[in-house]
Amino acid sequence: MLTADEIDLAKEMLSVLRPMEVATRELCGQKYVTSSKVIPLINCLIQKTESINISNPIALTLKQAMLENLDKRFGRMEEISLLSVATILDPRFKTIHLNNPNCSARAIRLIKNKITEVRNSCDDINSSSCHGSSDDDGDDSLWSVHTELVTQKAASVTSEQSEERIPTDLKHYLNHPTIPLGEDILKYWDQNGNMYPHLKKIVQPYLSVVATSVPSERLFSKAGNIMTEKRNRLKGKKLQQLLFLSSLDINDWHLE
Repeated sequence: MLTADEIDLAKEMLSVLRPMEVATRELCGQKYVTSSKVIPLINCLIQKTESINISNPIALTLKQAMLENLDKRFGRMEEISLLSVATILDPRFKTIHLNNPNCSARAIRLIKNKITEVRNSCDDINSSSCHGSSDDDGDDSLWSVHTELVTQKAASVTSEQSEERIPTDLKHYLNHPTIPLGEDILKYWDQNGNMYPHLKKIVQPYLSVVATSVPSERLFSKAGNIMTEKRNRLKGKKLQQLLFLSSLDINDWHLE
């Protein structure tokens, strides 16, 4: 039987590990955009872990080891342009979680260049552009860190915007307040695409990237469950159809 000290230790270790579990589950999703959540979630995870108050030496060692490994493995994530640009193009985050001014400026410059390319390619084209988590603000929520940052930086203007001229629609987008976490960002871009026509055209390639390999691994697992030894004569086309049907939500069948 566990002693009282061991139970207290287990509770403190759980409090240290819980934010990591939340971040892992969030980034392994497949029915919502995840690429733009990598940098914000890592930032929230680090700050949330730092703010945990514990007293047990073993739990403190675990906390310190987690912080060191987070910094070692993810401390330079902002230098990955794809993730930085995806974060900026997510109207829930924009530049709030970009703490490195150089990385933020480089990502904005990349977006600016992409907009220039879109403008040049659309000079003689008058066609329309292509398309394109619930709120939890409790004190124990990992996203509560993001909520605090939104409050602190809502009225601020990033220095990288003032250092160089940027397109009007990009400047207007960056200066506009962030939207709530529970909003569907794909719907946002679909509804507000007319306000930022050039931005809308470069959004999809960045926001369609998945943060982890978990969705593809789930697909392989489903394929393995369908194509068993007793069903080894299934052809690729039929397997693809069965995988598609198994991916549908119950509401997609319109049974009622």
